Amino acid sequence: MPTRFGASFLFFLLLLFLLGTNYQNNVIILISYLLVSFFIVVLHHSFFNLSGLRFQATSSLQGFVGSQLYFPIVIISTKTRFNIRFTFDQPAGLTEENFAIDNSNHTSGKSVTKNITSVEISPSDIAVAQLVVGKNNVRVPYRVCLRGEYALGRVLIVSEYGFGLFKAWTRLDFAQKITAFPKPVAYAWSDSPQSGSSEEVQNNLESYQDSFQPGQDEFHQLQHYQLGEPYSRVAWKHVARGQGWLTKQYQQALSGKLQLDFEQLPTGTLEQRLSWLSYAIKDCSEQQVAFSLKLPNQTVDYDNSAQHTLKCLAALSRY
Repeated sequence: MPTRFGASFLFFLLLLFLLGTNYQNNVIILISYLLVSFFIVVLHHSFFNLSGLRFQATSSLQGFVGSQLYFPIVIISTKTRFNIRFTFDQPAGLTEENFAIDNSNHTSGKSVTKNITSVEISPSDIAVAQLVVGKNNVRVPYRVCLRGEYALGRVLIVSEYGFGLFKAWTRLDFAQKITAFPKPVAYAWSDSPQSGSSEEVQNNLESYQDSFQPGQDEFHQLQHYQLGEPYSRVAWKHVARGQGWLTKQYQQALSGKLQLDFEQLPTGTLEQRLSWLSYAIKDCSEQQVAFSLKLPNQTVDYDNSAQHTLKCLAALSRY
């Protein structure tokens, strides 16, 4: 289809042709014929700049709500292409609140999020100035604004190559999904009022906050040497450089385990409580603390591996 500039160009050709016929000026008519021929040639160039490309995408996306992810696409071209733009079809009017209402129609026996602040989804794109012969790797930005597991949607591929007169486009669905984890939100566990039956949970949360103690596992920091400390911990390289006497301090993880229980969280909306759990899971994973996750519909046993973290976050996204 012609762009705005292309439509204006076509309107100018029509006026030029009418002017030449009205005054019976062969030069003006010839110029209008030449410009029409140029217009038709550019039309074909615009089409063939996009035609014949092959696209491959085999990986889904995982990330937190509010983050910017990048969807990898492999493009195979048999010739050099120019000026191609990629973007996801993300409607600007789609909000978290609309998504929650839509989910409530497919969820039995459970009410979905209420009083959610609407977040506009702003589409982002990437433009490629030139595609070489062979394989080209493109990473299309995707803004995560909705929690859950759902289809990634179609990718809009647009080309305005050829003096900007025409716009050729296509929409491709790669049949991939996105798993959007709840946005991690920090929470002051120790300052929150707990119920009378949550003493054990409070102890678990305290062990979550103080999950490391001095030990021999991994290097933590350097401190000034104190009289009586063993010489084996002295940082002799720093002493040789004249940086003073410093000792190496190590730490190790506590042996206690932590249970993250959805039912024991303070009062809040569904999304708030899931965000608190998401932050706790992310923090436990960074500190290598073994933890379990207990949801009303699912329980994940104790572990501290990366696969366990992804499994717990995926459970939050599907809840």
